[in-house]
Amino acid sequence: MAGPRAAPLPLILQLTSLALVSATGRGGAILREPPELADIHDNGQQGPVLASAPAGAPHKQGRPLEERLGRLEAQMMALREQNKELQVRVRRLESCECRPASAQCWGLGRAWPEGARWEPDTCTACVCRDGAVHCEPKPDLPHCHGCSHNGQAYGNGETFSPDACTTCHCLGGAVNCTQKPCPRGPCPEPGACCPHCEPGCPGGHRAGETWHPEPCVICTCQAGTVRCQGPSCSELNCLESYTPPGECCPVCRPGCEYEGQSYEEGANFLSSSNPCLQCSCLSGLVRCVPMKCPPSPCPEPVPRPGRCCPTCQGCTEGDSHWEHGQEWTAPGDPCRICQCLEGHVQCRQQECTSLCPYPARPLPGTCCPLCDGCFLNGREYHSGEPVGSGDPCSHCRCANGSIQCEPLPCPPVPCRHPGRIPGQCCPVCDGCEYQGHQYQSEETFRLQESGRCIRCSCQAGEVSCEEQECPVAPCTLPASGSQLCPACVLDGEEFAEGVQWEPDGQPCTACACHDGVPMCGAVLCSPAPCQHPTQPPGACCPSCESCTYQGQVYANGQNFTDADSPCHTCRCEEGTVRCSLVDCPPTTCARPQSGPGQCCPRCPVRYICISFCIKQVHATNILVWHAETGAGMQCDPSPALVESLCQDCILEERVFVDGESFSHPRDPCQECQCQEGHARCQRRACPRAPCAHPLPGPCCQNDCNGCAFGGKEYPNGADFPHPSDPCRQCRCLSGSVQCLARRCPPLPCPEPVLLPGECCPQCPAASSGCPRPGGGVPARHLEHFSLPDDPCRLCLCLHGSASCQRLPCPPAPCAHPRQGPCCPSCAGCLYQGKEFASGERFPAPSAACHLCLCWEGSVSCEPRTCAPAQCPFPARGDCCPACDGCEYLGESYLSSQEFPDPREPCNLCTCLGGFVTCGRRPCEPPGCSLPLTPAGHCCPTCQGCLYHGVTAAPGETLPDPLDPGCSLCTCQEGSMHCQKKPCPPALCPHPSPGPCFCPVCHSCLSQGQEHQDGEEFEGPPGSCEWCRCQAGQVSCVRLPCPPLSCPLQVTEQASCCPRCRGCLADGEEHPEGSSWVHPQSPCSSCMCHEGIVTCAHVQCVISCARPHQGLNDCCPRCSDCEHEGHKYEPGESFQPGADPCEVCICELQPEGPPSIQCHRRQCPSLVGCPTSQLLPPGPQHCCPTCAQALSNCTEGLLGSELAPPDPCYTCRCQDLTWLCIHRACPELSCPPSERHTPPGSCCPVCRECVVEAEGRSVADGESWQDPSNACVTCTCHRGHVQCDLEECPALSCPHGWAKVREAGRCCERCQAPAQSCAHQGRAVASGERWAVDVCTTCSCVAGTVRCQSQRCPPLSCGPDEAPALSPGSCCPRCLPRPASCTAFGDPHYRTFDGRLLHFQGSCSYVLAKDCRGADFSVHVTNDNRGRRGVAWTQEVAVLLGDVVVRLLQGRAVTVDGRPVALPFLQEPLLYVELQRRTVILHAQAGLQVLWDGQSQVEVSVPGSYRGQMCGLCGNFNGFAQDDLQGPEGLLLPTEAAFGNSWQVPEGPGPSRPCSKGREVDPCRAAGYRARREANARCGVLTSSSFARCHAVVPPEPFFAACVYDLCACGPGSLADACLCDALEAYASHCRRAGVTPAWRGPTLCVVGCALDRGFVFDECGPPCPRTCFNQHVPPGELAARCVRPCVPGCQCPAGLVEHEAHCVSPEACPPIQLTGDQPPRPLPSPSQ
Repeated sequence: MAGPRAAPLPLILQLTSLALVSATGRGGAILREPPELADIHDNGQQGPVLASAPAGAPHKQGRPLEERLGRLEAQMMALREQNKELQVRVRRLESCECRPASAQCWGLGRAWPEGARWEPDTCTACVCRDGAVHCEPKPDLPHCHGCSHNGQAYGNGETFSPDACTTCHCLGGAVNCTQKPCPRGPCPEPGACCPHCEPGCPGGHRAGETWHPEPCVICTCQAGTVRCQGPSCSELNCLESYTPPGECCPVCRPGCEYEGQSYEEGANFLSSSNPCLQCSCLSGLVRCVPMKCPPSPCPEPVPRPGRCCPTCQGCTEGDSHWEHGQEWTAPGDPCRICQCLEGHVQCRQQECTSLCPYPARPLPGTCCPLCDGCFLNGREYHSGEPVGSGDPCSHCRCANGSIQCEPLPCPPVPCRHPGRIPGQCCPVCDGCEYQGHQYQSEETFRLQESGRCIRCSCQAGEVSCEEQECPVAPCTLPASGSQLCPACVLDGEEFAEGVQWEPDGQPCTACACHDGVPMCGAVLCSPAPCQHPTQPPGACCPSCESCTYQGQVYANGQNFTDADSPCHTCRCEEGTVRCSLVDCPPTTCARPQSGPGQCCPRCPVRYICISFCIKQVHATNILVWHAETGAGMQCDPSPALVESLCQDCILEERVFVDGESFSHPRDPCQECQCQEGHARCQRRACPRAPCAHPLPGPCCQNDCNGCAFGGKEYPNGADFPHPSDPCRQCRCLSGSVQCLARRCPPLPCPEPVLLPGECCPQCPAASSGCPRPGGGVPARHLEHFSLPDDPCRLCLCLHGSASCQRLPCPPAPCAHPRQGPCCPSCAGCLYQGKEFASGERFPAPSAACHLCLCWEGSVSCEPRTCAPAQCPFPARGDCCPACDGCEYLGESYLSSQEFPDPREPCNLCTCLGGFVTCGRRPCEPPGCSLPLTPAGHCCPTCQGCLYHGVTAAPGETLPDPLDPGCSLCTCQEGSMHCQKKPCPPALCPHPSPGPCFCPVCHSCLSQGQEHQDGEEFEGPPGSCEWCRCQAGQVSCVRLPCPPLSCPLQVTEQASCCPRCRGCLADGEEHPEGSSWVHPQSPCSSCMCHEGIVTCAHVQCVISCARPHQGLNDCCPRCSDCEHEGHKYEPGESFQPGADPCEVCICELQPEGPPSIQCHRRQCPSLVGCPTSQLLPPGPQHCCPTCAQALSNCTEGLLGSELAPPDPCYTCRCQDLTWLCIHRACPELSCPPSERHTPPGSCCPVCRECVVEAEGRSVADGESWQDPSNACVTCTCHRGHVQCDLEECPALSCPHGWAKVREAGRCCERCQAPAQSCAHQGRAVASGERWAVDVCTTCSCVAGTVRCQSQRCPPLSCGPDEAPALSPGSCCPRCLPRPASCTAFGDPHYRTFDGRLLHFQGSCSYVLAKDCRGADFSVHVTNDNRGRRGVAWTQEVAVLLGDVVVRLLQGRAVTVDGRPVALPFLQEPLLYVELQRRTVILHAQAGLQVLWDGQSQVEVSVPGSYRGQMCGLCGNFNGFAQDDLQGPEGLLLPTEAAFGNSWQVPEGPGPSRPCSKGREVDPCRAAGYRARREANARCGVLTSSSFARCHAVVPPEPFFAACVYDLCACGPGSLADACLCDALEAYASHCRRAGVTPAWRGPTLCVVGCALDRGFVFDECGPPCPRTCFNQHVPPGELAARCVRPCVPGCQCPAGLVEHEAHCVSPEACPPIQLTGDQPPRPLPSPSQ
């Protein structure tokens, strides 16, 4: 607002000067009207009445006065409207407040920047300084120094008054004085100059007079001065205000108005003109920022009208519609959740995560079970209801989906060790329970404690024990040795009698030593008395010391949130987890938000927690306070408020972002997570140690580099005495402890000594010891010791010498162990050369913005968690977005940087701390009231007008937008001048006010339509009336119908009068008396006469001696339109002779001079005319007439026939018209002189027939056989010869018999086997040879077919080679691996290098050519098939030297112009064969061409031609980007130019017009609907039908080609063929890549096979099928020598072979004897 508020004063000055306004005080604008308008204000409303008076009423003297009054009224109205508009603008400007603007000055009607200089006149220089104008006179100009008048000095330009009546002006040294004028009427005060004026004020107001120039302004004339005062209004504190109607003071406008819409204060909305602008209304001001589209969750978003960001395509089923990503429950199945994804509906079964082990069944209509009851063993229980558990010793009940059981209370017992009896709940004194074992009463058992043998007994719940004396051992011991109890040894460890223990590494096994034998068994776990017990590491049975819930371990008393259901809070109590719903606190904002993984909605965070400070951001100020001391705090928030509004967490004086996982700052063994301001910590789960006695690590006890045993820690490899048995020695090995009883060695001395405290006796003389490194007590014999400088080696002293070895290291069970004292340890991490303590977090050394955690020797890294930026457009920081700049619409800007708005060129944006504010560029205020902003400009100009949304050029006159029918406005220098249109005079005596208050006459209302006075119009529909409106009345008269002379009249629907009906023939109406050519017979003519159609063959008349007849002529013509010396002009007709039925016409010819053609006139059929009423033709008339009316073809006669008087016609009633056809007469064989016509007949007949070929006559009715064809028999019918062809019945002969045809007989018969052979339905003479294929040759020997097949040696080709077939050879050879090029569709070319081209020329082109060696060239000829702009392949020509092979439509083949049958061999050049529906050509150079006989061609060349090919298939150099090379080797810019460059002349035959290819887009011409349908139908290429092929052949180019083809083919059956062409082309490439898709459906591109012959369809059948002639070839050899590609077609099923186009079993093959290198096949016996 700084700009507009800063400029009200100059603008007011301009407005007042423009509209003759005198402003005084706050009074706004007061119109000073011309004197001639002042007296006619009261009569202004009578203007229209004067204008509408009758023309002759006023006198001639009054006419000029009327015209002048009209002009003055129009001027007054314009000035009044202009004055109102100016007053509104002045009030609006007065409501503005001024703010300091950029320093500029105003002078000479324009703004001057700071420091500018200008000269207002020749003697003054002005400068703009600090926003103020400083003017000084110029020095050194004598005439500018001033003037002297009556002794007084005046400055140059100064105006002064020497007396009260004179005004003087000093300019250029001279003084000019004038007398002051005296005003008319009142003046401020009479004086000497004006003694006669009346005291008053300007405008004719007398002293003391008050008046209201406008409703809210009062003015008073005081002492000659006008003082005006506006209303006293209170000051407003708002950005926009308005004055309500009838009020004087403005009020604040609530909300905002934007683009014609009103919005409430604080509302957020989208701009209606630009949906990409997000706007908000704050304090009456609209602020808009561009929206940033989020990344689309789908690959192909669709733009939607009225939305900024493209959205994913929705789904529609029936009447329901869903957006992309929307989920819903399927009707009828509450457990089936469906989701819309990219227009497709995908459904899945809902997975229910139960919060309790025994939930109740779901409610009707819902899916998931509930925890408000229990469902157990097929029965429902309410919460609190008792539940039978099957255990009589416990009482169970249902508690919110869980079963809680408590043991039954037991009475006290009078013994110390009561036992338990099976089947009873409480312990009794009938047995004993001692040290975990049950004993019966009076049972005796043994224990061992501290190496002593103890015997115990159970008596009525009491246990008594006594030490047992050991019996004499059965072994021989030294006399001094001690006697031992029986001991057990297990895994090298010794256990005393009666001891119970757990073996190492087997926590679920319990062992006991009984009579020296270890007895082990599995530990049975009693059920834990909780629902979520935890099995601790190394323990066998689960315990209730903690809770295991959904894979996580929680300590007893710990509260946590369910990870799968954030709205449930759970607590672990004595091994059982109990969950309850969260009670959400009420929110304090209008639009709370919910985030992922968050249950309760909450207000957007307006608080930031940093260290111990909390910063609250309000709309206008920022409050900062210290959370503990309260320093700087204006309000004391409650801790609950701080806790609920602070998302970040503070722990140990460190800040963690909401959602961040971190280690506890003081205890790295705890894992913490910040959730909504709360740091929730728990001890990390420890991995289970791979050893039985690990050392405790920093957090977990899992260090196997030593042993913790008996309360002490030992290094790896250390030997130590057993803590309780001095005679057992233990050793620590990688965390496991092995203890063995000391075995005493045999002693060499006769009298060993047992020393006190020792276990083994010793010889008196000890062996020599071993010195220890570094001094000290020497090691004894057999003692282990460690080296002080190398603790990782263990030494053994043997007879004075020490042997040392390195201790073994166990494998570390972690990925990044650190090096311990001897072995790698998982107590820390060694990661990329640095060591880290367990639980320590550190920045990732190789990945920026990642944080790593070392835990128990493993390192896990994840991206650093970023706090959400506190600004809408943060700049990209090193790791996290920062508000020290802006990233706006993809561009980065510095803070405080100004930049143009990328979306609106007239806006300027500013980046400030991550916020972007955009506004209009400042514009200088225009000097007109209705400026126009031209297109491409940002600021308005006065070169045009913008008036109520209408743009007008300078001087343009247009209807007033506010009153378009009654006013016209003209644009003049940026302002609009409007005036009322003049009214036309009324034409009736009683006019009424109409539009624009002009007088109009009354109108008429008829059938709901208004008609003006005097208007004529049609009456009601079907009334056949014509009406007229006159003086408000409607009068109608019936329309007269013109008389018709025709007999057949018809009145059509919605028509008033009948019309003559002609004749209906072939669905077309012909007028009465017309003639036309029969559509199916060009030499037949039809005529219409009285509703009867008569058609007959034209009867020719010859009128000259030498007539001539053209190809398209029905009758002979006579040249030069001249007859008997008279010359006729074209179009003239004449009668050549006396017969009036003959007529000749002179007609123009396409070539040559006009000629005469003559014929007999055709007479109409007189249907229904009795013979008695027939009238002969009169003189010079040709046709007879009927004396009565002819018959009419009515509804009742439809389909009936009637014979007219002329016997040559047959008439039939159809389409309410008699159709009479002239009967055709058969051709006669007798000469014309012998022909006669019987009475009543139409056609002539003969008595006998003449057979010209045999030169004889045949009597009527006689039959004979054609001598050239025994199957043709002829008969004579009254001169006409009629011949018939005999049809032979199907003949089936016994096996081995032959079909023969005897002379003189038409049909074959079966003949017993003889010396000839049958092959493919024909008899083969004995000794004849023929080739079945290139590998098999057969011959007929004594009635038996003998075949010889060539064997091919095994072929092994290299990795860059492939087998290929030479023409005429059976066995393939190795050639460099080929590449193929395909042309398909309309047409598309996929080059050897894989590029897809579209080219639609309809001429002949080089498809592929050997441009270096000229071995071959392949040409294609295209045609447009009836559609302009697109083409298809019509034929293929292969040029091999001088030989030209053409592959034509329908799989026809010609070689050098002559048709050939397939297979065709011309050694050694080429071999052409037909495989299924595909023609395959093999050429000598390794070339292979496949042609489907319609439009698809594939060319394959071996790799030896790499880099030397050219044509539409490219250059075969492995680089697809340069395939558009023309014949000169230059790259061409477009595909059309490339294709046209390879045009060649067409082959032999008549030339046809062809068109060059051009760049066309058939989908653009076909329209949106066709393109959408083509996209849908071609979608099968990207569907699951071709899914296996997508990985080897990308479908996108073929999809584009398919859409192109379907747009070009248009609707109908042709579109189906085009779709199948595209799909087959893609399937062919897939088959070449080794993938055969099964893509055809019941209605999609079905290929019909002869099922009655046993064939079935195969998408990729064997190209060389098994036949009766090659069935003996092994399958591997047959496939190896068949190097043709597989093609789709009809094949014989497995187990059958092909023979003579039938699928037969091998046993049904004819007898074929194999010779050559194949073993002969045994001939079948006659019984077979």
